Amino acid sequence: MNTWTNYQDFIKFHADELGMTREEYSAIYLSENTIMPYDQFNLIKENFKTWSNLEIINEGGAAGHMMHPFDDQDLTFGDFKRIATSALQGELNFEEQPTEKTDGQNLFVTVKDGIVLFARNKGQLISPLDLNGVIKMFTGHASKLVEETYIFAATDLSEALGKLKDYSEFKDGTSFMNMELIYSKNPNVIRYDRDVIQFHGITHTDGSGNITGTDSKVGGKLAKILKELKADIQKTFTIIPPQILKMHKDIEFDSKVDYYIKKIDKLRDTYKLSDTDEVKMYHEMWWRNQIENEFSELLSDVKHGLLLRWAYGDKQTLNMVNIKKLVDKDQIKAIKEFDKNRLKKYKENILPFENLFLELGSDVLKNVSNFVAANPEAEKQRLHTQIRTEAGKIKKNGDLTQIAKVERELNRLETIGGIESIIPTEGLVFIYNGKTFKLTGTFAAINQLMGIIKYGN
Repeated sequence: MNTWTNYQDFIKFHADELGMTREEYSAIYLSENTIMPYDQFNLIKENFKTWSNLEIINEGGAAGHMMHPFDDQDLTFGDFKRIATSALQGELNFEEQPTEKTDGQNLFVTVKDGIVLFARNKGQLISPLDLNGVIKMFTGHASKLVEETYIFAATDLSEALGKLKDYSEFKDGTSFMNMELIYSKNPNVIRYDRDVIQFHGITHTDGSGNITGTDSKVGGKLAKILKELKADIQKTFTIIPPQILKMHKDIEFDSKVDYYIKKIDKLRDTYKLSDTDEVKMYHEMWWRNQIENEFSELLSDVKHGLLLRWAYGDKQTLNMVNIKKLVDKDQIKAIKEFDKNRLKKYKENILPFENLFLELGSDVLKNVSNFVAANPEAEKQRLHTQIRTEAGKIKKNGDLTQIAKVERELNRLETIGGIESIIPTEGLVFIYNGKTFKLTGTFAAINQLMGIIKYGN
């Protein structure tokens, strides 16, 4: 068994072993290991972020992972159709106006007894840091720009929020404003030409670090109050509300809707399901087929236990100790081998849904405007040029492994719209049935490409 002292190597080793990207493995690994100690959980994220600025890192910590529609298996095929049709219609305003998902650094802030406090992870939601705590935490950080981002932001927020006359929204330090720090000197993938703190909304907790609810409307409300108090413009950052996007109907609406409806129908019909069936039924049937194909000779109770383990992540109903008592040596060896490859199988299972919504996001985001970037057209062209130029250099001068990785990501990018579909945003956020979802389009692919280009891995 390896003892990992470098979490970059840990992620790299297992992702390569499973044939997955670092982003894919990290997203699944962190989502399945949320009960690990806070320091270890965040160390993995922070180290991996330094190595390669991937999406899971920017969404982690206290904020958690924001779902794509395909991540929510309680949605029905009918829900998928409604989301796709509404998105192409330019009407993702089911409950609120869609907002931009920006590519910055996440931070939570609250106020208790008049003191402005900060959190970056679940542990700090229980015991948030004051300004001096943030300064101590980030002073001497491996990246001077990361140090500046958080210390400058915490300083500006302490000054701005100190001007408020009413702190009731923070509920005595148990409710936190979720925000994105965009520091132009410290870009991830998207380069912004201004320094802003974008409020998202209030996240409520139970005082023990557990999130109990959210209210996105408070972000705009507090940003407006700070502007009225002339406290929104601080030394480094300007505080802004959630960036509401302007959506337009796709010029090829009828053909595009038909295209995506047929894709959804094809997935639905794979297991003879209906529009009212939850997507989890597809995934369950897929896993049932896998188990039947690989382990047809096992007892039905063992098969059911494996279904719970692999389809639903339930490792307690029938754990490995009990499985060993019910199967022979060859069977347990085969089960363990399959279990080791479960993440790769998960990716195989989810991939058609992932590709569908990434392609949809790519199409939809072409019809969106009002991004945070002050000159989105110039940034779009910069991204196009950088990817073509740097990817070309690797294909010409890189080693075989690097070339293969670049080719894989370029092919992935091509299936969801190609380089020309890249726009200067991480994506958009919308609310559906009371849940928050994102559409990101090409961002995940260009994020991975940028990591390969920058770090050679």
